[in-house]
Amino acid sequence: MFFRGKIKPATLVHTLVGEWRAETLSGDVKGEITAIFNSDGSYLTRNQMAIRGVPADPVTQTGRYRIEPIDKQRFKLFTIDENGQPHSTTTRSFVNSNTMINEVGRITFTRVDNTDHPFN
Repeated sequence: MFFRGKIKPATLVHTLVGEWRAETLSGDVKGEITAIFNSDGSYLTRNQMAIRGVPADPVTQTGRYRIEPIDKQRFKLFTIDENGQPHSTTTRSFVNSNTMINEVGRITFTRVDNTDHPFN
């Protein structure tokens, strides 16, 4: 996505809303992350890992999120859990409306169902 100036938070939220999925691999640990961001500022993430091929119990987190633009391409995603405690802050960018990269670990998320997304 190309922007003339700093990205507007409303544009970021509009692009972020939806279901995203990423696969991770680190040594013997394989993971799948599903993240759902809603237009009301709520989110749900589910992390399913397998260690040496043995699936671990999935971890689900819910809460609220907010976005702050950094520059033309990057933004910070702040999440708090359902109890209002800060959960994480990540720096991300959109490659296009269906691909998002988390800078830590270079995790690439792809939109799960892009048929209804307004940018398609």
